[in-house]
Amino acid sequence: MARASRRKLDRNDEAASEARARVLTMIDAVEPERLVASIKRAPSLRGMILGYIAEQMFEVHVPERYHLILADDIVHHDDHNRKENKSDRTISFRGRRYGIQLKSIQTNSIARNLNSGRLEACVQNDASDRRDVKLADGRIVNTTCYVRGEYDILAVPLFPFTGTWDFAYKRNEDCAPSGSSKYDEYERRFLLHTLEMICWPLPAEWHTNLLDLLTPEAGSPIGDPDVFTEPGGEIRVSDAGAVILPHED
Repeated sequence: MARASRRKLDRNDEAASEARARVLTMIDAVEPERLVASIKRAPSLRGMILGYIAEQMFEVHVPERYHLILADDIVHHDDHNRKENKSDRTISFRGRRYGIQLKSIQTNSIARNLNSGRLEACVQNDASDRRDVKLADGRIVNTTCYVRGEYDILAVPLFPFTGTWDFAYKRNEDCAPSGSSKYDEYERRFLLHTLEMICWPLPAEWHTNLLDLLTPEAGSPIGDPDVFTEPGGEIRVSDAGAVILPHED
């Protein structure tokens, strides 16, 4: 049987280039009402888009509410740069930088706690990709769990509870430790639980004033990066002493 000849492709062909460019205009060609209806019909798509909207609204909300923080003080990191494993946003404030992880409330988890009378919900607080984490004693754990100290502040939009674009904030150090039986007691000290509980009205460990958490004790000095380069690639050290190993493609 004759071998199939290898395809020859010209990506610079004028018609091909025009077709690729036209993809970016597809959304513009859909009426806004139909676009919104399509998003609402697809729960997984809706959740992903609402996550991006929450990130965008965070960038709008923070400078509007906190006049000491300018739009240029908020840095948006590349979602796909897994080597540096950055937070969703970094805020520079008074000579320090703070890593912010933005997560949303899981819709189907919202319920009334009949004992406390509060509304309760879950926030998925884990990384999108598995990666190797080197703990302080040298052991390596492959996990999607965030490492304690990997970011500084967890930010969650309160829109499901309040109907307005306000946010609740929680220190990384106050987040629940992993309860998974996959990890031993020592490992759980360094790994965060993949689900963080939030209630409304908020309990004491949650804050609505971001400035309360942007303290000199938190974050890291600007110019003192926690991402640095070694011969094997870029690695990151968390405040807990764990090291996130570089991703191998």
